[in-house]
Amino acid sequence: MRNVQSFEAQARAQSKELLQAIEAAEAVIVFTIERECEALRAGRMLAAEALRTRLRDAASLYLNTMRAARAAMWTMEQILPGLDEVMEERRATFAALLKIEMAVLATERAAAETGLHFASADRAVERATAAPAPSRMRRRRQRLRRAS
Repeated sequence: MRNVQSFEAQARAQSKELLQAIEAAEAVIVFTIERECEALRAGRMLAAEALRTRLRDAASLYLNTMRAARAAMWTMEQILPGLDEVMEERRATFAALLKIEMAVLATERAAAETGLHFASADRAVERATAAPAPSRMRRRRQRLRRAS
């Protein structure tokens, strides 16, 4: 009886560790995507390329962790009933988040490849008010010449 309780406690601890490993892998993926977007926006292409490699590694880690979880699912389900539904719900939530994050990353990569840089609204207003349009400048010069 003692061995069974010990096994159950150990299996429960390992199941929780596996779930924490999945959470950590998901967090690394999201964090890496966000950092790559920041690097692309800042024009740091070398850093973005390094982060792209790190993203591949993080995805590989996530897939390996999910394979391990699926392989141990039957045992974990015996120890923690309902775990399969919880994991499927978390997977679906992460997939939805990842879909959005990857769309943002794809946009940033496309913008970086074409040389487009998205400015914030404040910068656009500053640029628009900082220098008058060329036709306005000509009219001002003409007025100044007439006045002198």
